[in-house]
Amino acid sequence: MQEHNEGASTLSTVTPATIKNAFTEIMNDEAAHVTFFQKALTQAKASPRPKPTFKGLAQANQRDFATMSRTLENTGIAAFLMAMPAISNQDYTAAAASILTIEARHAGFVDFLLGQPLSENGAFDKAASHAEVITAVSPFIESLNGGPDPADELNNDIVILNFALLLEYLEAEFYGINVPNLFK
Repeated sequence: MQEHNEGASTLSTVTPATIKNAFTEIMNDEAAHVTFFQKALTQAKASPRPKPTFKGLAQANQRDFATMSRTLENTGIAAFLMAMPAISNQDYTAAAASILTIEARHAGFVDFLLGQPLSENGAFDKAASHAEVITAVSPFIESLNGGPDPADELNNDIVILNFALLLEYLEAEFYGINVPNLFK
């Protein structure tokens, strides 16, 4: 019987290339989420919100980038958990659940890189309040460019989808600015 060596040779090594590839994948996922919400809103015969103008997203180094990534990903998880019970269309609920699992994978990866627990809330993630999510993302919004106010009550699927689109625009812009610059 062959002995298993449980040393480093059995685990993958997190190399700079691995980290770059993971953040590139995250960047592409966030862009795909934007496209999904735009298409869902269009199919619902609703107007997708215009892309806001953001500020303060460029990060000086990989550590600051990962720290902000952790904040955005964990805020996204808490926001999806908050909004999902209010979605009435089962197709949207299923899509939101799928996106939520991807956001959680992103957050777990970043948490790991920063030496944090894979889930900042332990075995059960927690929903944030609508106000908490707005407080977390507002400092990065320079202009809504005529889009709906994120503080609007999340009382129907169209408002919820546009709120989710705002969060995905923010993440997509954040990764789109930083990944190409910090992971060359």
